[in-house]
Amino acid sequence: MRKKALGIIGGVVLVAALGTASFFLLRNAPEEDSSSVSSSDSSEESISLTSEDPNDVTSIDITNGSGSFAVVRTAEGTGTGDDHAAYAVSGWEDLPMDTSTLWTLSNNTASMEANGVVEENCSDLEKFGLDDAEAIAVTLHFADGSDYSFRVGNAAADASNTYFAPADKDTVYTVKTSLVANFSKSATDFLSTTMLEAPADTNDYPIVNKLTVERKDMDYTLELDYDEDAANNTNMGGTVASHEMVSPVPAYLSVDRSTPVVTGMFGLKAEKVAVPHPSAEDIANAGLDDPFGTATMACADGNTYVLTFGERFTEKDEENGTETAYYYAMLNGVDAIYQVTEENLVWATTTPTDIASKMVLGTYVWDVGSLDVSVGEQKFQFQVTGSDKDTAVVTLNGESTDKERYRQFYSFLLNTTAETVKLDGEPAGEMLGEIHVKTQDGKFERDLQFYAIDEFTCLITADGKSAYTCRKTYLDTLLNNMNIYDDTSQDFTTNWS
Repeated sequence: MRKKALGIIGGVVLVAALGTASFFLLRNAPEEDSSSVSSSDSSEESISLTSEDPNDVTSIDITNGSGSFAVVRTAEGTGTGDDHAAYAVSGWEDLPMDTSTLWTLSNNTASMEANGVVEENCSDLEKFGLDDAEAIAVTLHFADGSDYSFRVGNAAADASNTYFAPADKDTVYTVKTSLVANFSKSATDFLSTTMLEAPADTNDYPIVNKLTVERKDMDYTLELDYDEDAANNTNMGGTVASHEMVSPVPAYLSVDRSTPVVTGMFGLKAEKVAVPHPSAEDIANAGLDDPFGTATMACADGNTYVLTFGERFTEKDEENGTETAYYYAMLNGVDAIYQVTEENLVWATTTPTDIASKMVLGTYVWDVGSLDVSVGEQKFQFQVTGSDKDTAVVTLNGESTDKERYRQFYSFLLNTTAETVKLDGEPAGEMLGEIHVKTQDGKFERDLQFYAIDEFTCLITADGKSAYTCRKTYLDTLLNNMNIYDDTSQDFTTNWS
């Protein structure tokens, strides 16, 4: 082992002369900190312990309360700016790592200073937590073949400092707790809890072509598809999401409520990595051999991400008595089982009613090619050509009609909002009304039919499937607006409550 110079600078107060009784302290958990080396804030003179380049650390051996493991360098760095060496836990190099925390291990200790000497030639290391039974043991291995071993003990009285001793000497020092705190972590603590990294810029997110969710508590597949026209259409003022529900029923989506479901895998955070490199038995024990649910995100860049998750379980915090719900989950291509909170794993609980918009129609007025509306005996058939108000030509039941009057009538239809999203309704009795819309390019077509549920409520089916409920007075208002359509002196009623 190559000796490291310990250049003790004059002016250090030797507190050992004051007696060691004041250092009989309980071992305190060091405060975790990812800070890099910095000069001491105390008035004491600093003492150089090591003076190597952190990028030259090739591996680190660590033994602490969790066991023994090694950290290895996976990429060299120049040390210029953010170009520093990269590290991984040995044996798990294929798994996503908490790279910033791993970097502190070498960055904080390859070149390190002590705040002061506590006791030289200490005969009772146990009182500082530096004996073999308690101390955290660390060895840094350098590219030139040399190494440096040290022990980390208890926190000192002010907790901002921690007792420290080189492995081959019985001199006890204090060093900043922030420099050595991360050596108390277990190997799994250095694994990244981000299951899928998100692009740094939201503008760089790939388009999600399709998001599907299948669960044992649903007898259908929840499918959300990308709608390029909706994504590019600024005419609806942001009220239409860029995705549309196509299963179990066709429906527009709430922008705010659907976004976490569509793109939430990017940046998905787990509470912890439960099992790295799980065995078949581990996977079965987590319920992932026959998962409770699966979410699949197919992206336009050619990548498809499959997230599987088991049954819900809870863990109780004995200190405050609260319980947190979790799921075990795995992402394809990552050989680890994660433990994710119910709050973050939205695909385990989301239902169509959670994300569907109550907006029944969302097609831009001048995109419409044909619009058929009927209530009772009153029937309208609109035909539209032209891409804007200046070029549009509109006919009603085969005859020319004022396009501004048509626009006002269609604006009323756009205000049609559902009371609730209802997937389990059954059409009964006579159809009371119907709205059928088709775009000029033929890419979108929707057929809405209205049936009485009771004296006050209607069921709306979308393309033959139960989708919404609305007030029956809506149809009365719609019929009234149809009856006054030709009388331009009367404004259309827009409130049916």
